[in-house]
Amino acid sequence: MYINSFVVAAVLLIVGMAPAHAQEVGKDDLHSPLDGFRYGISVTDLDGTVLVAHRADERFMPASNGKLFVTAAALAVEAELSALEPGLRVVLEAPVSAESGPPNLALVGRGDPTVGFGADCTVRCIETLAEAVVASGIRQVRDIVGDDRWFADERRPLGWSWDDLKFGHGTSVSAIAVNDNILRLRVSPANAVGTGVRASWVGTGPNYFDLQNEAKTSHSAKPRALRLERRIGDRTARLYGELPVGSRSVMLDLAIDNPAHLAAWAFRQALEAKGVSVLGSLRTRRRPLQYADEPKPTNPNDTNNPGAQLVCGPRSPEVPNGTVIASLPPAPLQEIVTVINQESQNLYAEVLLRQLGHVAGTGSSFCGRLQIENFLEEVGVQRASYDIADGSGLSNYNRVTPATVTALLRYAAAAPWGDAYRASLPVAGATVGTLRYQFRESALQGRIFAKTGSLNHADALSGYMQAQSGRTLVFSIIVNDRPLESASAMSQIASTLLNIAAQY
Repeated sequence: MYINSFVVAAVLLIVGMAPAHAQEVGKDDLHSPLDGFRYGISVTDLDGTVLVAHRADERFMPASNGKLFVTAAALAVEAELSALEPGLRVVLEAPVSAESGPPNLALVGRGDPTVGFGADCTVRCIETLAEAVVASGIRQVRDIVGDDRWFADERRPLGWSWDDLKFGHGTSVSAIAVNDNILRLRVSPANAVGTGVRASWVGTGPNYFDLQNEAKTSHSAKPRALRLERRIGDRTARLYGELPVGSRSVMLDLAIDNPAHLAAWAFRQALEAKGVSVLGSLRTRRRPLQYADEPKPTNPNDTNNPGAQLVCGPRSPEVPNGTVIASLPPAPLQEIVTVINQESQNLYAEVLLRQLGHVAGTGSSFCGRLQIENFLEEVGVQRASYDIADGSGLSNYNRVTPATVTALLRYAAAAPWGDAYRASLPVAGATVGTLRYQFRESALQGRIFAKTGSLNHADALSGYMQAQSGRTLVFSIIVNDRPLESASAMSQIASTLLNIAAQY
């Protein structure tokens, strides 16, 4: 494949590499903007002509660039996903007997992550369901059940770090999701140094979590050092650390262990606010992962249960026996995909992976990953070039080559859903999205459409770039093994892209 020698020489001087052959470049004694990091680069045009490649066929941890795979695979089967009728509905369940009293109400989740509750909710709200219950004439119910069986019970994906689980980006995954499965705490300093800070939960009315507030107001010269945490399964949250006097209020997010229970709790609050008596308790229903009947001696698919084999055979998850009396229309797929890619929303990505699992079989993440594998087979990439462990990219088990990412992006650009896919990506220097602070007032402002990625030791940026000539390039830059004391590599990535774009 012929590449203009002047262009190659210019790129090599910019990125600090020397050619190994016409399509592959390697480091020399010049200093790259990425010097000191382990990184891979793949830059091609839309026809697949390789323009720049450095370790492009080596596997790296992609961080949130992993979201590019689940969103593309979902857009490719949008009709099948719509046929699943996602959303949240209320089912009136008949009483077991006359002596058992009023009926139960079941909140049945079907994988819409956009439902909310509280004063700030305006679209797809729990309160809307409560209003429908009142309009139906119901004034008393026994239990409220959060029915989470649309997905298999896998609230914490494989490879997520335990210390992520208390934060909003590591919240539990479920078929019922409300308020992004987090609770928010507003914290303000007191007026005097040494006194306790003021803290209150936002939008929950009576507290879902008990709060143990140990945080103090510190001197104005001290930095903010607040921590909000809880133990898994515990309904007590602990706030500790310091907040400088005179500083602004801060919002802290706390992840939820049992989203179906939170949804049932919020539903009870909404019903009682409208005069409906809830005489019983809050309960949840879950569905375990489905395994083959015959144990296997080894299992590469499930590290938690060696010797058993996960399956994706067709099955219908249990549906409560009762009458649907209210439902919320689901969010459009394009809206969900845009939130995932623009804001790097982990929960939405994990929910979408499990919805793909329903297209492939049983609504588990394993089935969703199989659906992505089938999709990538159509893309034409080698199976050995990637391992996908979750939908969000937070898992430490994810691996992908930069060349595989650019192959995906080229395939998407030619697909019927390609425009929708590109429109979901953050835009350099725009007012929203994870690239809003990158490339501002540079030659590439408004000319890069790409997904960011960031974890400890890892940074990534992959997408489409309009070069100085107006030519559209496809690129993937993934940096791994970044020392913890080093700042994010995103500025170095931006510098590299600016220089590459100038040559094409």
